[in-house]
Amino acid sequence: MSDPRFEVPRAQRFPTWGDMLAVVGIYLLATVATSIVMAIVAAVSGGAESLTERMSSGPMSVLSYALSMALTIVGTLIYRKLRRGKGKVFRLSMRGFNPMLILWGFVLVLITGIVIEPVLNLFPESFLDLLNQMGANGGWSVLMLAILAPVMEEVLFRGILLESVREKYSSGRAIVVSALMFGVIHVIPQQVVNAFVIGLILGFIYVRTDSLWPVIIIHALNNAMAYVIMQWSDGANITVRSFIENDTIYAVVYGMSLAVFIVSGYMVWRSIERINSKESRA
Repeated sequence: MSDPRFEVPRAQRFPTWGDMLAVVGIYLLATVATSIVMAIVAAVSGGAESLTERMSSGPMSVLSYALSMALTIVGTLIYRKLRRGKGKVFRLSMRGFNPMLILWGFVLVLITGIVIEPVLNLFPESFLDLLNQMGANGGWSVLMLAILAPVMEEVLFRGILLESVREKYSSGRAIVVSALMFGVIHVIPQQVVNAFVIGLILGFIYVRTDSLWPVIIIHALNNAMAYVIMQWSDGANITVRSFIENDTIYAVVYGMSLAVFIVSGYMVWRSIERINSKESRA
């Protein structure tokens, strides 16, 4: 039994906002360490290509991403333990697994993309160059974007971080904080905004189902569709507006999407309020 004299006060226990900054720091350190390791591996491997070309190859990109995320997850778990964080690491329940909820979540993610598109268009397209590079390695890009990223990112954000905030505060705050962290980690401005809003949807579905499986599936479907669109359009800057040239038709599509987004958002908000109320009475 732990000595209460050494217990960290609840207000100071993981996760505080300082801890969230520490997690970002862990991610940055993991990324830098991985880059150094990959540079050494690429230099030792030799070959006709330049060092930059070897480091950006499909296998190296996948290995780099997997290693950096694995180090981030392990580092966050160690830091969480040192800071006396409580709660589950993640949940994998099948009781709340609902295919219709997954379909609704995926459709809402697509609609959200349409609604926030005007905001994303405010940022320079040059920021998307890095995103274009991520989709330039064929099957290796599919492995990274549609398999590794959904699993590893959901474990970190909807698992470790959301569950830690949820145990200390409430599900509503946990959804917002985990979504904010999900956005920040993506770095590219367009992705920061997009990931934050999508993170709210994924967080809600995770809380509703008590399982990572639905959010992993939605995340994978979204990334797979983004990859297909990038390949088909030869770039990551394709927009719904560029598909629909007629102003009237676009206005109708956008108006309908906005209406669904607002109604769904209201329903989600009410549902979270009920969940918070139930948790406060528990």
